[in-house]
Amino acid sequence: MDRSVFEKVHLLQKKGWWFFEGRNKMVMSLLRRLDACIKTRRILDIGSSEGAFLDFLEGNQLNYVGIDIDDEAIKFCKERGLGDRIKFGDITDIPFPDASFNVVTALDIVEHVEDDVKAMSEISRVLSAEGIALIIVPAYPWLWSKNDEAYHHQRRYSRKAFVQLAYQCDFTIRQWSYFNFFLFPVFVAATVYSNLFPGSVKTSSVLKPLPKPVNYILKQLMKFETWIIAQLGIGFPFGSSIIFVLSKNK
Repeated sequence: MDRSVFEKVHLLQKKGWWFFEGRNKMVMSLLRRLDACIKTRRILDIGSSEGAFLDFLEGNQLNYVGIDIDDEAIKFCKERGLGDRIKFGDITDIPFPDASFNVVTALDIVEHVEDDVKAMSEISRVLSAEGIALIIVPAYPWLWSKNDEAYHHQRRYSRKAFVQLAYQCDFTIRQWSYFNFFLFPVFVAATVYSNLFPGSVKTSSVLKPLPKPVNYILKQLMKFETWIIAQLGIGFPFGSSIIFVLSKNK
């Protein structure tokens, strides 16, 4: 991927862009609720890209390492000071021994992989017996759009399809929920519009900063969703993405 994209995403993250901040806080809230000893756990983040989530893990003083297949992404992360915290690695051939990690995260990654069974099997392999995997994927195949093609997605998932995939790869489901629930009608409307009028919505516009009042409102919506999902343990019935917390079968 072009370096300018990494720079743009990193700048958005530093400015507190609602999506990255909201998603990262949701993941961290879930990990803290599910594992009281998260500070001592070894965490693998797969598909770290420009390192937005790695920065969040660093800020929480956690023990982590990230992998990515993009040499430019790894270089960008290293230049920002992540050093040995980022390495080259493919989700279908993770370069670590069995049971190396207590926590594995793959945030919007599995949908990029042609062989998702191999990818999920590798996550299971490097996860410890008592560990947890936290996976986020885009929801609903019927919401496929030009944006999915631009981001090189192989698929969007129904809840049923991902649950079957998880079971096939020796996982059990500890918790799941759709998220981006409150913005879902807007997401559906935008997707239908872009499919009806190709070229009317540029993919690059997704990464443009929003006016501060709008960004603040969206952050508060994500904060509320995080409280419901992570603190109350209640799942939403629909949304643009699905978050799964998985454990290995014993």
